[in-house]
Amino acid sequence: MRIALLQDHLRNGGTENQTLHIAEGLAQAGLETSVIVFREGGILDKQAAEGSFQVRYLNQGPLKTDWFAPGLMKLLLTEDFDVAIGMGRMANCQVGLLAPSTRELKFVSTFRTGKSIPYLQRRALKRSDRLVANSREALERLHIKYGIDRGPDAQVIYNGCIRKFPTEEEQTNSGKRPIRLVCASMFRPEKKQKRLLQICSKLARNLDWKLTLAGDGSERNACIQLASQLGIDDRVEFPGLLEDPTNLYQKSHIAIHASAKESLPNALVEAQMSGLPVVAYDVGGVGETFESNVSGLLIDHSNEDAFIDSLEKLIADSNLRQRMSAAARDYARKHFSPEAPIQAYIELLSRMIHA
Repeated sequence: MRIALLQDHLRNGGTENQTLHIAEGLAQAGLETSVIVFREGGILDKQAAEGSFQVRYLNQGPLKTDWFAPGLMKLLLTEDFDVAIGMGRMANCQVGLLAPSTRELKFVSTFRTGKSIPYLQRRALKRSDRLVANSREALERLHIKYGIDRGPDAQVIYNGCIRKFPTEEEQTNSGKRPIRLVCASMFRPEKKQKRLLQICSKLARNLDWKLTLAGDGSERNACIQLASQLGIDDRVEFPGLLEDPTNLYQKSHIAIHASAKESLPNALVEAQMSGLPVVAYDVGGVGETFESNVSGLLIDHSNEDAFIDSLEKLIADSNLRQRMSAAARDYARKHFSPEAPIQAYIELLSRMIHA
């Protein structure tokens, strides 16, 4: 069985890391696996070169852009691939252009975003041989917002948590003060780090806390300025983009999340795997990353008072944090083990080939 995973560019995002993880798992399971990348020069290029799978870069010439995939269909057919899997928005747009193809070549489209999707990706989700979403909410949203209901040709495969996180015994900050809050996400308008800063500025003054907003993006400088304007800049850290957030989670107590648009945020899965209770707005697939009132607190979207009250309660109550921390690890290991998506894709591909 010859499998191609399509990726526009190997930036260091959640989808790209999942692409390499799935490719490695498929290759280790004995499938001939290639990752076809539209343009070279990504942060993860070196990691990809060290994998057990083959990496192919399309020749864009002087034009370097995420949407251009010259010679993709010819490569897929001449190399006799059995299945091509679109990973990310631009790759799925190419699936929208190419699918359906021939009886010999089948396509899988994927849906793993909380943002609006372009026409060609919607076309892919309708016309591909199979559709994979990374949350139940994502499948429901496809049906409600876009009228796409693939029935038995669609399934949910959760992202595996692919980083190695500390055990409870290794956690270095469990009993220390201040209580460290963390949000690791790209600084985009829909991620709402400004809203988190506003929330934290309204916490009871007697609470001892620090906030780390990790990541980079267009909103970062504005958030740094807002922290100063709110008078909490001495309590907020902006370490930038972290290639590996393991140490950050190891030193933290609570993960917080106030995004307006989500599918299934990897950051909250990683936080749970690290034993961090979560306080987050109920948006997209956020509620599938933890168990509400057991390993975290799920807040009705935009109910700021409830968010503040829940966060204050968790900061103040060490026993509650400890109980939720243990439950968080259990939940993450049960639902987001790194092996689970590999096995799910192997079973999906086997069904497609033998259908």
